[in-house]
Amino acid sequence: MKGRDKPTAQRIASKYELLERAGEGGMAVVWKGLMHGAAGFTRPVAMKQIKPELRHDDRQVAMFVEEARLGSCLLHPNIAQVLDFVDDEQGAYWLVTEWVEGLDLGSLLRYYRSRQERIPWPLAAQVGVGALRGLTAAHDRHTADGTPVPIVHRDVSPQNLLLGIGGAVKLSDFGLARARDRTHVLTIPGFIKGKLGYLAPELVGGLQASPQSDIFALGSVLWEALAGHPLFTGKNDREVLRAIHRGQVAPVSEERPGLPKLLVFALGRALGRTPAERYPTAAAMAQDLEGALAGALMSTLEIQLRLGRAVGEARRYLARRPQRPESRSTLRMQVRKSRLDLTRRQRE
Repeated sequence: MKGRDKPTAQRIASKYELLERAGEGGMAVVWKGLMHGAAGFTRPVAMKQIKPELRHDDRQVAMFVEEARLGSCLLHPNIAQVLDFVDDEQGAYWLVTEWVEGLDLGSLLRYYRSRQERIPWPLAAQVGVGALRGLTAAHDRHTADGTPVPIVHRDVSPQNLLLGIGGAVKLSDFGLARARDRTHVLTIPGFIKGKLGYLAPELVGGLQASPQSDIFALGSVLWEALAGHPLFTGKNDREVLRAIHRGQVAPVSEERPGLPKLLVFALGRALGRTPAERYPTAAAMAQDLEGALAGALMSTLEIQLRLGRAVGEARRYLARRPQRPESRSTLRMQVRKSRLDLTRRQRE
């Protein structure tokens, strides 16, 4: 990490120390940090800040504040926990979350592809169960008086599923999430957001996001993990959108024979073209994935430990492997796609 990349303040809000740059997306940069407390107490944290060129964009700032508000409402072991929301000496906001020692699912899948392998199906199903439990907590959110105020993630993707070296699965990045109790509109009407390849067909058609569109996105993520390649592809964005809009999904068993029938069924139902064809809830899909795992001849703990070992091996392998220039270019293209705004005309 270059010193000039590091903000000048030694501590953010007097207690957060920045250690190293951990990642970057279309809107923000994430740092690994250290929270300092009394009597020498320290704790690793993730610190997210809007990119400098976006800090004067009121809409982007409002979305960042909304991410902090929604994250603080969601207390669940399968959701990356928001710990704090602070500003620095320049008045810039920082979102502080728990640090997950591991990597994201996208990196784990890249590790398997580099070895010309595919992730063992029990590990993929275990990731799915964890993600679905996190989505259930978001979709089933209620106020103190019992009023339903569901949160739709709208950006379920391999990069937003964090995996710990102990086998933990954490749903992260609610930056594009939509909540019923939001007081004002933050995105431009007629636009859709999210990583292009995981959009549900109704979003391409102009309808609003729903829990069922999150379920579709996760189904697409798991289909890709098991098959070894993305579900929807094309020469350009328009072709990908057309493929999504058609919604023609081959059973994952055609790409990978030998998978449990219940797992194949679960992905097929999650990837129904219309919301009504999909699972009514994320919890219902999780139940079927757990049913598939029951036939894996391994305990839940053993599967979790195997996932953690795979994460550790992937981290060591990817750290040793030099990144080719074309890989950086591909990453930049993915980042641009991840925040792509598409008008209705482009979606047709």
